[in-house]
Amino acid sequence: MLKNSYFYERKKKPCVIIVMKYFTLLFSLLIASLLACNDGSSAADDEYTGRELVYDLFQTSEFPTSGNVTFRERTGGEIEVSVTLDGTEGDIYHPVHLHFGDLDVPDAEIAFLLNDLLGETGTSSTLVSQLSDETIFTFDMIDKFDGSVKVHLGSTGEARDVVLAGGNIGINKNISTTGRKKVSVCKSE
Repeated sequence: MLKNSYFYERKKKPCVIIVMKYFTLLFSLLIASLLACNDGSSAADDEYTGRELVYDLFQTSEFPTSGNVTFRERTGGEIEVSVTLDGTEGDIYHPVHLHFGDLDVPDAEIAFLLNDLLGETGTSSTLVSQLSDETIFTFDMIDKFDGSVKVHLGSTGEARDVVLAGGNIGINKNISTTGRKKVSVCKSE
């Protein structure tokens, strides 16, 4: 009986090893297929082409605010314009404008009224596909655009004439924009 028991155990081990090898192979294939399905990108990443341009926004008033504006191309062709400012606070909405011309152009026409920036978060996000003059706005146009971005203290009264932060974009990106003297207020309508 001892010999049979030994023979049985010895014969059983190769079967167990084969089953374990197949199990390991199947498990590895399952993991590999799951990883292949998830390449690390999320659905949100699929909304963008991967092309973006970032421009600085500088303090342009007595209020210590600065940040940036990011232009991201979406897969449908629209441009997402995101403005982020440091130094804002509270439940105050700050108007944000995309302008034709650089920051020091007096009464510069508004190319697009971007969504207001909330002081508490310091952010604004807007989808743009067409400018106020009905020009289709594409990502390839941004670097050649003669424009600027201004964030105002408020939308009415004296606050309308205070530009908290601003920056030149496109062909104007290298024009110095530090200090309130260099920044013209927006055209009143």
